[in-house]
Amino acid sequence: MPDYLADTMAIVSHLTDRAIGTKADQIFLQADDSRDTILISVVSLIEILYLSEKKRININPREVIKHVNDSSNYGLLSLNEDIVLVASTIDDIRELHDRLIAATAKHYNIPILTNDPVLERSKHITTLW
Repeated sequence: MPDYLADTMAIVSHLTDRAIGTKADQIFLQADDSRDTILISVVSLIEILYLSEKKRININPREVIKHVNDSSNYGLLSLNEDIVLVASTIDDIRELHDRLIAATAKHYNIPILTNDPVLERSKHITTLW
């Protein structure tokens, strides 16, 4: 069962039925069917808090956490000192939240589900959409 890291907008899109890339959609459906595992960085929860407070998305961190807790195929990854050190090696992603999400994927050696062009261009990670 492969693991994937969902970036912020990937998990938001999946949980709010927004359009999503074919490959990412397939992976989310497989996770919902207990065939893949989707991991979410706590950094994404922070971004979801910010975006929900600004009324830019219709989901909040509590709903995402509930989804994770209600499923055996979703999990949360904490930010730790190892991920921060990996982030210091990522030189092609300037925005801090994105760099920390990328560092999480690099640290765990898993691909990121994203359509963010900056992440897609990074030489440090693998992305799918």
